[in-house]
Amino acid sequence: MNSTNMNSTECSEDLERGYQTYEEKITYVAISPDGSIVATFNPFGPFITITKVATNDKTKIRFDKKKYFGKKPPNVLGWSLAVSDIINNDIGLVAISCITDKDMNLKEVNEINKYQLVLIIIKRYIDQIRNFSNHHDRQFRLTFVSSEGITKLFKFSFKNSNVDVIVTNNDDTPIYKYNLGGVVGFLKNSKNSKNHSNSVTLVCMNCLKMQKISIELNRLDTNVVVLKEDDYILPANLFKELENIGCAKYNWKYLLKSRYREFLMVDTSDYQQIQSIEIYDINTSQLVNIFYRNRRGEDSLISRNNEPGIFTVSTDSRLFAYSYGDNIIAIYLMESGLEVVSKKFENIYKIKFLEFIEDNKKLFIIEEDKESDVKFHIWFISGCLNNYFPISKEDIKLSDDEITNLLKYDENYHSLTKANGKIVTLTDNDEKDYEGQFKVLPEIKIKRNTFGENHVVNNEHEYNSHDLEPWNDNVKPISGEFLNNNKSILLLIGQNSIQVWKSKSQDFETFEDFNNFENSNLVYILISDDIEHETINKFQIEDNMTTIITHACKSLAYLHKHTDSINSKENNQKYVSGIINIIKDFIKNYPDNWKLMEVQYPLMAYLIYSRSFSLIKHILFGNAEKLHRPQIKYSSYPFYDDLKLYEDLGIADNNLRTSNDLELALKFCQGQDAVMLAYLLEYYSENSMDHIGWMINVTKILPELSEHDYANYVELLYYKPCFGKMKYNLPNKTFDTLSFSQDTLDVYIPLTQLISTDYSTILKYMKYKKMRDDLLPEICMAPLPNFTSYNSKIKDKSVEEEIFRKLIRKLAISFWWIKVLFPPSYKGRDNKNFSPFLQIKKNKGAFYNIPAMEAVINSRWRQTKNYCMIPLIFYFLFLSLFSILSWFYLKDFDSNKKYRLIMVAIFYYSGIYLLIIEIKQMVKYKGKYFTIFNIFDLCSIILGIIIFSLILSNTLIKVNGIDDELLIFATSVTALILWIEMLLCLRLFSGIAINIYIFGSILEKVLPFFTFMFILIIGFGHSMFILFGFPSLINLHSSASGNDPFDTPLDAILSTYNWSTIDFSAYGYWPLKLFAFIASIILVLVLLNMIIALMNDTFNKAKEDGKIGLLIYRSDLINDYERLNNPFFSESLSNNSPYICYYRDPELMKKWIKRSQELKDIKLYSWFNENIDKENIIYDDAQITAWYKLISGNENQD
Repeated sequence: MNSTNMNSTECSEDLERGYQTYEEKITYVAISPDGSIVATFNPFGPFITITKVATNDKTKIRFDKKKYFGKKPPNVLGWSLAVSDIINNDIGLVAISCITDKDMNLKEVNEINKYQLVLIIIKRYIDQIRNFSNHHDRQFRLTFVSSEGITKLFKFSFKNSNVDVIVTNNDDTPIYKYNLGGVVGFLKNSKNSKNHSNSVTLVCMNCLKMQKISIELNRLDTNVVVLKEDDYILPANLFKELENIGCAKYNWKYLLKSRYREFLMVDTSDYQQIQSIEIYDINTSQLVNIFYRNRRGEDSLISRNNEPGIFTVSTDSRLFAYSYGDNIIAIYLMESGLEVVSKKFENIYKIKFLEFIEDNKKLFIIEEDKESDVKFHIWFISGCLNNYFPISKEDIKLSDDEITNLLKYDENYHSLTKANGKIVTLTDNDEKDYEGQFKVLPEIKIKRNTFGENHVVNNEHEYNSHDLEPWNDNVKPISGEFLNNNKSILLLIGQNSIQVWKSKSQDFETFEDFNNFENSNLVYILISDDIEHETINKFQIEDNMTTIITHACKSLAYLHKHTDSINSKENNQKYVSGIINIIKDFIKNYPDNWKLMEVQYPLMAYLIYSRSFSLIKHILFGNAEKLHRPQIKYSSYPFYDDLKLYEDLGIADNNLRTSNDLELALKFCQGQDAVMLAYLLEYYSENSMDHIGWMINVTKILPELSEHDYANYVELLYYKPCFGKMKYNLPNKTFDTLSFSQDTLDVYIPLTQLISTDYSTILKYMKYKKMRDDLLPEICMAPLPNFTSYNSKIKDKSVEEEIFRKLIRKLAISFWWIKVLFPPSYKGRDNKNFSPFLQIKKNKGAFYNIPAMEAVINSRWRQTKNYCMIPLIFYFLFLSLFSILSWFYLKDFDSNKKYRLIMVAIFYYSGIYLLIIEIKQMVKYKGKYFTIFNIFDLCSIILGIIIFSLILSNTLIKVNGIDDELLIFATSVTALILWIEMLLCLRLFSGIAINIYIFGSILEKVLPFFTFMFILIIGFGHSMFILFGFPSLINLHSSASGNDPFDTPLDAILSTYNWSTIDFSAYGYWPLKLFAFIASIILVLVLLNMIIALMNDTFNKAKEDGKIGLLIYRSDLINDYERLNNPFFSESLSNNSPYICYYRDPELMKKWIKRSQELKDIKLYSWFNENIDKENIIYDDAQITAWYKLISGNENQD
């Protein structure tokens, strides 16, 4: 929505209505999300005019300002206009919003108190919300303040309209109306939407809140059906900025410039060295990414007048361009948030407008110069040289009056609008009917020099040297021709190659002077079997260095693919070195151009495939500049299809499209080729300390990498600083605490989505608290974005099963107890469709010692624990009823038989419920199910059911053959087993779980000592049994009466164990006393002190093992829970957060810190000894500079 100024601000008194208006007489213009429809509107005029851009068809909707308000209107600040795409074949929608001071100025709003808020909530959601009065968030309370503005929705159609006949809709009745004034805009139809062809989404935003309205047209009668109205709280930083501005007009302007298409930008860090920019997707209500910008000294000289920075997003939502308002433009990758390049334009004063145009190949720039004149510029972002061009008004086809109108853009911010690469500006206005005229800026043709376009063939020469194409077996003549008059540039066209050579020290005099690499530099080459056999006079290099670099990379891939068929390895290596030098020298001289080129073309894929180890290392580590940026998949590169990467690499297109550089390097991870994977992993992890976006591909590749652990990369990667020292640097300081328990890291989830004002979401939001400033420096992040998230839209394998689950889900919504009473099934999807965290192989030796991984586990624990409380309750019922009922039936009590039958039914239901869970796990995990704990779980439930069934049957029908004594013994043993199982079930609580694993660890470590001690006790016991077995023969008689403690072998062993309790003073046999003295020293003194010392050392180690055991247990439960279909507890706000944070506790992380320090100097690629290229070729700086000038068109081809 935009407009143009017609007259100065007027303050006229309406005698009829008795109110004052502060609005301006301006015409508003809006463009549809796809750029096909333009609407203009003036509130003082009689019509809303809608124009189809392609055909210039027009239609009008009657508008009467006096009828717009149903009651006495407020002070009007202005209006907002929006137009939708064509939906349902021919119909579109127009939205008009009247904006008041109260809508845009927080100082004009009288916020309601907490008691009024509670009354509103109770009135709206009767009995659905309780204990809400404790939440006093001011921003939330303001969303319930009524708006004085009004938004209306109108329908239009181009049916029967053409250029000469304008269809007018005389009915000015809106099809929808709601009481909210603000900046309105339609979102682009989502192709993923079920009914995207006849549905639209309208957004209305003011300083209090944002409202998103989903609208669907009926296919039969085109009546409008409002599907849903959702109110959202503005992002906290945006709300704070608007609150600080305190001016309704500036706030209106701020919101206008903060939203583009479906994206909402929050740009508030004006006083920090590192400026943070947040981008939200209004469609999904999620944070897209955080972008960082290093503020420069000259920023302080630029006054933004309470405005956000200037930004735009490419039509494919891939690139984000931003300017502070100075002469610097930064371009970022949306998916990672990483800056690609930041370019300073020396001949630009202040940037006022940006837009990607012509399939995102160019960036259109509007400048305000020092004399406050408007100038236009084009920036080619392909990476080519000579990529910046000023544009004259003749090129842009605007008159002096239209240029003058644009001068007012910054003042009135309504003369220009953009969408989908189209730019629309208002030109002039008809003072009589207020119908604004607009112009769509045409495609701007830039005349750039093409190398070779003016070349005329004078004479040709044939070369027969095999050295010029050493990769070919059959030697055929190679055509040669000088491309300039001074004979310094030689073109060669061979069997399957095109080469351009430049003389080194002096120009060639004849064709015979050319001597390959001896006196020439290779400056261009394309080797391909698909080269058309062109004649020399048709040779041209378009897009200068972009073409040269992409063709060089393709040539490297070709040479590697045909390595086995090459006869002259030495000559071939010269060409490889020459091609590498083309790339290296370009990077050295034009690093920013390389960065732009590298994010548009999948160049790294060619280098990986061609095993260009030295070049890859040079790009990643040989420069102060960060020259490479990760991208999630190759299909996101705009020129992927043009390059035909899949043909060059010989990999199926379907597989290659969804791959990335890391996955390609992993595919070739064999032998010395594994170093390429090491280079990339080291590069990403090293740079991730500045921005988590560097690790987007590591998240994706980690599961497969952990399965094989090539060259021990995973373990080394886990001890990189980013896995324990990555500081939290997001601008949002509001967190949900997910884990806060003893001996585990405290885990926090930052708020990364727009908060809906519906009661259920707000209740979840209440858990989020602002972090104290003294704690923030110690908050770290797990370096793996989206590590625990996965695509929830992926369907399960069985369609019939999915239909059944949908039915169960609908029933569960109405009857929540269905989810509780019936065990859930498992999702029928492949393992690769779950989150990377579930897929990854978790090595006990390394994985659970990593702070970031502990934080990930703890972040998923709360919802898992909540669900696991259901089986715990069922088991508690099972155990309690077993204890009560078995006692009753064994005692044969006759009272309360009716209630006893109910208890029996509940007992069997609980047992069957638990048994079904175990059986489903057994079917799901097959052989992996059979662990000690799982077998004990299964056996305890089965044993409990069997023993109670025997007790019940023996009591009711007196079954013969059941021995009561044996039954009581079996019941007592079963009770003990069930209580042990209860203890194991209580591992849900960290304190109990850690003690259980400490006990198990101690038992495991002292078992060898106990074996030694037991054998020693048996030995002493056996000897005493023999000694006391013949008292008459050795005159061994006690003076005291009593039983013989060594009467039987078992008594002898038990007595030896309790050696200190035996009194040998009554015996007069001196060898016995000597024997007893020796045994006392060994059994009591030595062994007792040994076990005390052993326990002390063992306990400290067991405490660490206990924590690892806890994490393993939690990880297993999380893995099981997140594979369940439709579990009882729905996803919370924090479940889909891409970021996981934790408090850095050195005491809990000391093991990782120690190991990380030991490995800090070891690189992932340290094992690789790189061979020195004996054929390394280096350009002469002076000579190659002349070539760059020539290829870019800055020097004539004389």
